[in-house]
Amino acid sequence: MEFETLEREFSDYIGADGCVAVNTGTSALHLALEALKLPENSEVLVPQYTMVATAWAAYYARLKPVFVDCKDDLLIDLEDLESKITKKTKAIMVTHIYGRVVNMTKVMKIAEKYNLRVIEDAAEAHGCEWSGEKVGAFDIGCFSFYRNKIISGEEGGAVVSNDEEFIKTAKDMKSMSFGESHNYMHKQIGFNYRMTNSQASMILDSLHNVEKNIELRKRNESLYDSLIGEQYRMPKRNVPWVYDIKVKDNNIVDVLRYERNIPARYGFKPVGMCAPFHIDATNTNAFKLSKNIMYLPVDPHLGEKEIKNIVLNLKELL
Repeated sequence: MEFETLEREFSDYIGADGCVAVNTGTSALHLALEALKLPENSEVLVPQYTMVATAWAAYYARLKPVFVDCKDDLLIDLEDLESKITKKTKAIMVTHIYGRVVNMTKVMKIAEKYNLRVIEDAAEAHGCEWSGEKVGAFDIGCFSFYRNKIISGEEGGAVVSNDEEFIKTAKDMKSMSFGESHNYMHKQIGFNYRMTNSQASMILDSLHNVEKNIELRKRNESLYDSLIGEQYRMPKRNVPWVYDIKVKDNNIVDVLRYERNIPARYGFKPVGMCAPFHIDATNTNAFKLSKNIMYLPVDPHLGEKEIKNIVLNLKELL
């Protein structure tokens, strides 16, 4: 089975003992929380600045997301995080943003101090490292293989961990929790999150080419650095998924995308303000930065000519 080969090779790549391949990155996040079997309405600390699927995963699992603000580098504020831990807190979710990596040494110290599990949303962070260890390998790692990701297929996701019992539970849950006997007596909730072999085959091809992919992304990041003024640049990325910049008004994204056919995108919005939470986050750093952050592509297929054209159009609007 191709998906089983992917599970072996991807866990080896990350440096984890176990891997569960699933159909999407969102499924990976949800499955990870379900497999922990936390009490209903337990609190999960979630970044305010992330893609909304991170928070939705907690909601899907009947848990309560508690939103944590970000620092100016867009990564979760670990001081704010620790201040929000209560007796109901059971897990920490962190997101590595745009290829920039959260301080996992501090995260794991906090988790150990309060006896919490840690889930890394590494959807955008294939190949990223912290202190010589690949992200996703610290407790539980969740990855996306959507077509715009560093390692990609048309769709797909993965959960990795060194926790053997957790991986065993997640593997059963992802395939409707049939159990070993497959006798239609389901002893725990399950999901149809299976990955197809055709998906796995595409992802394996991408995995086998990941080092070249990363090399070209870093080349394109350096080219942007040479063309874009320092006042717009964000801190360096460990492995660039995209090239994020800080501008006075990111509404120029609409002009770039729809009038000039430049593949620019808005940065994330505070997820606590999204459905179904609708929490006022206007006093957060995440909200302030959401007005200014935008990003540009660093995809390996882009050459110098294409990037110079992107920057030329950007400068005209800036």
